Amino acid sequence: MMIMSAVDSTFFTLNEVATVIWQAADGRTPLSEIVVSKICPEFEIDPGQAARDAEQFVSELSQHGVLMVSDHPIASAEAR
Repeated sequence: MMIMSAVDSTFFTLNEVATVIWQAADGRTPLSEIVVSKICPEFEIDPGQAARDAEQFVSELSQHGVLMVSDHPIASAEAR
């Protein structure tokens, strides 16, 4: 999968793990849950290593304005 930053037109080519994270990033599911429920079972990776790698990936996308990181879930349209 490829994604592009609307801020600076940087392209990112995502590997299989990054694609799973990208597709699961819905604004409500914590990254830790994505790692435990989707990454670890599918790719048979150590949870600690998976969490570190996922945090690094999310941080990089956040720095490019591609992904927003928050300590709280985004309110759904129904809740507004």
